[in-house]
Amino acid sequence: MLKKFFIFSGIVLAVILVLCWIYLPSYSRYHELKQEEERLVRRIREIDAKIKALADEKYLLQNDVEYLEKVIREELGFVKPGEIIYEFATKGRSAGPVAATDSAADVQKAGSDAVKKTGPAAPGSGTTLPDKKKTLSSKTSAPR
Repeated sequence: MLKKFFIFSGIVLAVILVLCWIYLPSYSRYHELKQEEERLVRRIREIDAKIKALADEKYLLQNDVEYLEKVIREELGFVKPGEIIYEFATKGRSAGPVAATDSAADVQKAGSDAVKKTGPAAPGSGTTLPDKKKTLSSKTSAPR
């Protein structure tokens, strides 16, 4: 009787070891896939939030004149005719225009100005770029 018990226990133990050998790799793979799914779901939420923000901005650009004017002024640097723009120098920004052809002394002198006054827009031209940006584009686009 004791011999039958040891044989039965050995068979049960062998079956349990075989099942663990088959099941444990699948279980660990399952957890890896669950973590990947959670990461992808977070990424999808982030992208959906970006899509919503861009759709809101698109709506504002198409329908809100004040927002459109703000974007044009801030991102493109346009000014109204007769407007004078004052740009204040900060630690992270240079006060004057810097081109590839400027010498080190010119760059140092431009950076030492506390306030850079950009002249008025050209009369009768609608909205134009400030003189600073005109200077940059004229220096970089000149033929050599």
